Amino acid sequence: MFDIVNGSASGSNQWLNILLLFAAVGRVYLEIIKFDFAGLPLTKGMFNGNSEQAKKFHRTGLMLSLGYIVLSAPFTLFA
Repeated sequence: MFDIVNGSASGSNQWLNILLLFAAVGRVYLEIIKFDFAGLPLTKGMFNGNSEQAKKFHRTGLMLSLGYIVLSAPFTLFA
């Protein structure tokens, strides 16, 4: 039976969880090396040069990535 909530029951979400975990770790790594997210062309286009809104937007992305790592890493690694 397919159960999308419980990934360990059928293994249906295991590879997706691993892929998203690597993406979140990559996002945190880019923050550690001080990558300038506000300098990206898409960010400039979204916020029309308003760097404060862009920094808030990318800070929220960092918090979501950290939350995903903290909440899903133990279950993905020990499953």
